Amino acid sequence: MFPSSRSCVQGSSLKSLVTMLTIFVVVALFLQASFGIRTSRDIVYRAPNVTSPKIPLAVFQVEAPLRESYGVAACQQVILQHNFAASYGSPYVGTYSPPKNCSFTTAIFNMSITSIGINYDRLGLLFFGDIEVWRTTTAMPVRTGIYYNFQKDVTAFDTLLRSEQKVIMQLDNIYDSVFTGNYNVTITALYYNDHDTPTPADTILPISAQLSSQNQSSVLSLPDGNATISFTLPRNVARAVVSILASGNGAEEFWYTNVPTEYDDTFNNTAIYGYSPWREVQLLIDGELAGVGWPFPIVFTGGISPGLWVPIVGIDTYDLPSFEIDISPWLGLLCDGKSHTFALKVVGYDSVTTFGTVGSNWWITGSIFLWVDSDGNQTTGTTLQSTIAAPSFDFIPTITTSSGLNTSLLVSLSAHRTLSHTSTITTSKGSRTLTWSQTLSYINKQNFTALGYNETLYQLTSGTSSYSPLISQASTETDIIRNTYNYPISFTQQYVVPVDATLMNSTLIAELDRSKLTSEIPILSYLTKPSIFTTPAVLATRQNGSCTYGWNNTYYEFAGAIDPAIGTIGATEQWFSFERPLESGGNEYGRHVKAVDGYVPVLTLDEVFGHTIEVPETKIVPGNEL
Repeated sequence: MFPSSRSCVQGSSLKSLVTMLTIFVVVALFLQASFGIRTSRDIVYRAPNVTSPKIPLAVFQVEAPLRESYGVAACQQVILQHNFAASYGSPYVGTYSPPKNCSFTTAIFNMSITSIGINYDRLGLLFFGDIEVWRTTTAMPVRTGIYYNFQKDVTAFDTLLRSEQKVIMQLDNIYDSVFTGNYNVTITALYYNDHDTPTPADTILPISAQLSSQNQSSVLSLPDGNATISFTLPRNVARAVVSILASGNGAEEFWYTNVPTEYDDTFNNTAIYGYSPWREVQLLIDGELAGVGWPFPIVFTGGISPGLWVPIVGIDTYDLPSFEIDISPWLGLLCDGKSHTFALKVVGYDSVTTFGTVGSNWWITGSIFLWVDSDGNQTTGTTLQSTIAAPSFDFIPTITTSSGLNTSLLVSLSAHRTLSHTSTITTSKGSRTLTWSQTLSYINKQNFTALGYNETLYQLTSGTSSYSPLISQASTETDIIRNTYNYPISFTQQYVVPVDATLMNSTLIAELDRSKLTSEIPILSYLTKPSIFTTPAVLATRQNGSCTYGWNNTYYEFAGAIDPAIGTIGATEQWFSFERPLESGGNEYGRHVKAVDGYVPVLTLDEVFGHTIEVPETKIVPGNEL
């Protein structure tokens, strides 16, 4: 929202020092939290810890382990090892070869990253050929160094792991005399021979730019690019799922804090962005809407306030979430031996035309997972029965004016949508009715004051998606698998600009409170390992934090003259509770952590449980009650 304040630099007065230290004590004691600020990425990096100990900092994402133990792998191999320094436009390009003389049913990638210096957080995209298999964002480095490891189960991509692939990783990084932080990345594949017999997709097709032949990543950028591609599918497909990765970057990084475009100049400045705070990612087949995703609001480690994310990073930071759409009800059409188009779009709300464009840099790819009927010649189906209701919106703006100037803007936007597709599909194993349906709800309420420089926000995105299990012969209320989610986020910011920015820092006080609550049997996991995913995985996690810091546009001129007593003053607390099916047992996990980010970041509490824990609810910012 404002010129980036991700560096935490020296204040120029004793009063500033006393104020900052007082806030530090308060935050450390009470760990209060609730908000965040949108900051542009003009000047964005952490202040150097000039005299702090030279000890690398472990910066971690709270996540349940994928296995009780990682130490009994059937085999393992390094598939990527690269130092991303000045890497803009120069992705890593290598070759993956499947392990020899190694039987495996499960594959896990371990990503290990180290960095020393100062820099932005960076988006990383890992491709096998033209198919994106992992999207991640890095922690922000410090001069004393950071490191972390994160594991991702990639068994759903089994068909790619069985043959040689071109490996491309895009991690665009600036590296010069100011931005001195490189990213040393190692990805190791761990293969396990578990007792279950997986049924991974037979074929995976990319909805991407398909640039691997040019040694470039195949990510698409919307709305400026074209995300339409045509395929002729095998005629004997028995199940088909599209997985979509989409994230807003650049001007769209904080899309949920935007307002409808006609209100972005309410205060005659650049404090507010347009295109609305609502986003819908769409999948269209032959021009018809097949399914949608309403995104989870990812906050990168330089977002809102950097002090919130040291040493605990945000939810899904190291593994940006995909969402899946079951297109199996379309197979009667898609298996006709003809070419069909698959298109991805990202739209926002426009108070005049309902659907509107969005800002630049929605990075998006899709993958079509196909399971074939090995005994069948052609899959047939009845006419697709579809119910697609256009989203219903309710938008209420309120502007307060004083002495001829707009002094505050209160906007409230709610949305609701339902859609479903059903048909009876016939393969060599008989006929079965397949259904894909979605119900989605959304509300966003924002209050801008102080000419747009202060803001409170509350947003709640919730929904249900339903699909037919493998054993169904007819879809009924009792045999449909339902996945649910709720994404509440609440924040506030207070932003103070000095009269002379060359003499005193601007000050940002930000608080954030958010949760991710899901109950699901993920469709890709279910189809890949149906014997394991028989009950829903239930996740409840909440992050609550506060941070105060200063920044200055002339920071680069005196970057070496930082008083170590002045820096980020922040605190974060997270509760994490997860229950899921797991091959090797240990299906319940809980963790409760607290951290203070000051001159030396400290993890003040780390409790790990072998059972689920109670997770408090995210609180709504006062004044934004629904």
